[in-house]
Amino acid sequence: MSRGRDATQPTRLVVWGRAAGRCQYTNCGEELAGDLITGDLAKNHAYLAHIIASNPDGPRGHPVLSHEKSDDPDNLMLLCDRHHREIDDKSKLDIYTVDVLIEMKRRNEERIARALKDPDAPLAHILRISSAVGDNETAIPRRACARAMTPQFVIADRHPIDISIRGMEHKDSDPAYYDIEMANLRRVYDREIRGRFRDGDLEHLAVFGFASIPVLMELGRLLSDLSGVTVFGRHREPQPGWGWPDDSPDLSFTRRKGSPKHKRVALKLAVSAEISDNRVRSVLGDDVSIWEIRSSEFGTNVLRNQSALSDYRKLVGRVFDEIKTEHGPDARLSVFPAVPTTCAIEFGRVWQAKAHPAFEIYDETPSGFVRRHRISSKPRT
Repeated sequence: MSRGRDATQPTRLVVWGRAAGRCQYTNCGEELAGDLITGDLAKNHAYLAHIIASNPDGPRGHPVLSHEKSDDPDNLMLLCDRHHREIDDKSKLDIYTVDVLIEMKRRNEERIARALKDPDAPLAHILRISSAVGDNETAIPRRACARAMTPQFVIADRHPIDISIRGMEHKDSDPAYYDIEMANLRRVYDREIRGRFRDGDLEHLAVFGFASIPVLMELGRLLSDLSGVTVFGRHREPQPGWGWPDDSPDLSFTRRKGSPKHKRVALKLAVSAEISDNRVRSVLGDDVSIWEIRSSEFGTNVLRNQSALSDYRKLVGRVFDEIKTEHGPDARLSVFPAVPTTCAIEFGRVWQAKAHPAFEIYDETPSGFVRRHRISSKPRT
């Protein structure tokens, strides 16, 4: 049977425009606009691929629809050479059905439409801090960061700023773990972030953290004087991802003041789980004033709204000020955290070297809380 007509120029423009000049195969996104500029067909890697083949005998062909939809932009996908070959592979036609490709195209075009909906959306660079997986990728896939940022931000650079840590398996066995990781963190910050903000190369950071709480608090301390920072956290429900679900009532946070007569102060951060006073006293002794910031619910996935994180941040700042007022700037402050990663980063960001007491971070282990790191105006190098 004869094939349908080729796609007309208006149809081609519609398909290219909806795809933003990139391959529409899921998680590919290869930029293909360069093929239009060169005009060299030998270097062409962009294809307008039919979902229902224009030839009834072709892949996913149909005796009637092949002709009717041969020039229909809803039946055409922009694909790179590799994925054009992939979907038309005769041995894989049971995988790349009409319905599968239509859904792939729909999701791609909706994602692009969301990303471009707000022309004034600020540019943001991705900052990932996590353990490495293999030789290159981290535990936080770049595409997961991109989904979380859209449409609030436009990604400023396809290459994230990465801070790699050695992996959690070394934490308890290596006494030098935290000294090494904190030094590495500060080196990367000085090289990749501090100077670039000063020079205007960075305007905003979208921060994704999957590391130990002390490391994330130190990162927050480093980022404290940068106003353009938005923190994202991993959520497991209803679908795994890093975007803020904003799908439940906000958590509320309260603080409990400790006795003012002590110079030694403990601050419990109870968001993921409750922390008993006895566990603090088992580490610091009885001569301690125990303060607490606690959420209205406990759990690893209870912080689901970005506004709740903002409320937490404001309360942390107020508590730092109150502790200084009640116990003096030389108070011996120790922090006992049971918090999500986002809260750890923001806790470090709120602390101000010239305004708040230095503090030690105690990290939870199977045998109890252990001192891991000290944050002060003169951090160890």
